[in-house]
Amino acid sequence: MHSVQVELLRRAVRDSLLVIGGGYHLLQDGSWVFPGERPGRDWHVHGWLEVRPQVRVRGTLRRIVLRKRRWIRSDRSESTHSRPPDDLGVRFDALLVAVELWCWLDAALGLQRYMTPFEDGPDRRTVQRWLRRATPRARETQQAIRRALIEKSEPRPMEMLFPRGLAPPERLTRRRWKDPSSVTSLWTGLFLLFGGTIGLDLPTAPLLAEARGRLTDPRSRFLL
Repeated sequence: MHSVQVELLRRAVRDSLLVIGGGYHLLQDGSWVFPGERPGRDWHVHGWLEVRPQVRVRGTLRRIVLRKRRWIRSDRSESTHSRPPDDLGVRFDALLVAVELWCWLDAALGLQRYMTPFEDGPDRRTVQRWLRRATPRARETQQAIRRALIEKSEPRPMEMLFPRGLAPPERLTRRRWKDPSSVTSLWTGLFLLFGGTIGLDLPTAPLLAEARGRLTDPRSRFLL
């Protein structure tokens, strides 16, 4: 028994943010660029940072070439690069991370036993590491997603999207997690994310990106 229907989840998460928009641009050679915005008046263009993340394109996991704009201060004392809103600093984008964590927590099964909407995906030990990183900031993740969903669902109340409420299933609370309170907060945040976008019939990736912008401290890391 899943909290959201698998087929509806598959449709909502079939495309990563770069397919939908999100400030990415596709070049003729098949690579992608993310120019971002200048950090300030005293920052100047300083080439590109090339990475090869894995993203979801029409339901298929693909490794892409992505170039992110680099910047340097006028006095050359500091450099940085533009970070896309779905960039978590790992080899997979935020959508894929969120889907894997959700499917594991909602199933409340062993690490090797839970099912996802797609046959491909990261190594399960990688997902286990993600959970360890996600639980310390689970409450902040939940609140950021809630703020984004409240705004997206206006003018109707967000609660109308969840007629059965937001209480975690017994299978989740019954399982012995290392940090059960944080796991419950993370489950709730991800249920808001996926249940909300399915209820609104919207792709998930843009709402996840908007949630990152709703952090109390914009400098905080998101999700992981």
